[in-house]
Amino acid sequence: MIALTPHPDAIAARDTARSKTAYDAWTIGRLDHVLRQETPRLGLWIDTSEQTPAQTVDEILARAPAQARIELPNT
Repeated sequence: MIALTPHPDAIAARDTARSKTAYDAWTIGRLDHVLRQETPRLGLWIDTSEQTPAQTVDEILARAPAQARIELPNT
């Protein structure tokens, strides 16, 4: 599992640059809170705040094989 976790200010700046907004009922801050406080920290989490899309891809390719895999418990 890979989670891209840019900071709320980076998300807001990216959203402002788009032709439409991705946030309505949920605010960026609320979504960030749920992600960071209520989501289990499984797999690879990458702070993409300062990255270009190409840099994010490079980091995923470099780190995912060792860090993104999660083991599911046997049921």
